[in-house]
Amino acid sequence: MANWLKIVAAQHKNWIKIINSFGEYDYAEDIVQEMYITLYKYSKPENIIKDGKVSNGYIFFTLRSLYYQFYNAKNKVKKVSIDNLQIENFSDIEQENAYNKVCNLIDEHIESWHWYDQKLFKLYRDTDMSIRKIAKETGISWVSIFNTLKKCKLNLKENFSEDYDDYLNGDYERI
Repeated sequence: MANWLKIVAAQHKNWIKIINSFGEYDYAEDIVQEMYITLYKYSKPENIIKDGKVSNGYIFFTLRSLYYQFYNAKNKVKKVSIDNLQIENFSDIEQENAYNKVCNLIDEHIESWHWYDQKLFKLYRDTDMSIRKIAKETGISWVSIFNTLKKCKLNLKENFSEDYDDYLNGDYERI
């Protein structure tokens, strides 16, 4: 274990209390352990240890970020993104089949796009990465990613708004 990480781990009980202050008691230990891994992988020791003392602000923001990631992953709902609709339960088989048909039509349409648009849209849609994180990971400018995603969403809306409306109205045979 890195020497600087031992200094951080010496205040383990304080980090647990911070997670508890967010309202998480059951998984507080797990989140703190994840913080150690995150600090080791992605942080520079000079950002964490200053003048021999742990930067409590840096640790607090790291813990808060990991808590929100944990909370969002725990409460994630399967989503279809045309006008931010959330679909959770299906009342019958016909409705589920119509939903799957719309999803398959959208996926087939996406396959006809330029590879760059496909990759960015799928990366954004299928992961929990934000536009900023995608920009950081790929080296593509935030503006380029934003404009590409905006264009892709508009394309989907133009091509599938009628099918989506039919789905919402229960006109499954029109899809």
